[in-house]
Amino acid sequence: MELVAESVMKITAVIPIDGGSTLVNEGNLGKYGKVFSRIDLISNNASKNAGNFSGEARALLEDGSAIGATLQGVWKRVGSKITIHSLDDASNGDQNYVTAEADMIEMQSQVKVHSL
Repeated sequence: MELVAESVMKITAVIPIDGGSTLVNEGNLGKYGKVFSRIDLISNNASKNAGNFSGEARALLEDGSAIGATLQGVWKRVGSKITIHSLDDASNGDQNYVTAEADMIEMQSQVKVHSL
């Protein structure tokens, strides 16, 4: 898999939901320009340290065009850090494997996007 984008994104909100939490992120993500995303983390156990998620992303490219994407995958928490593994399906035909390391104290995520 080819690395196509990498960035640190800001976590702008954490919203409690039934069974988990929603994370809202934004930042510049290489070829995808300004990206806004929302993922709903659902816990698979009482300790709330792992589970699955689904979400949406929107990207605004430099040329003014926009891309939407569905996000889905799994996550695991150790202490204040959440590791996220996502399969993303974008409206422009791109399909990506994304890893993110979310630091819930610093409120930022280190994101790496690989083309499938």
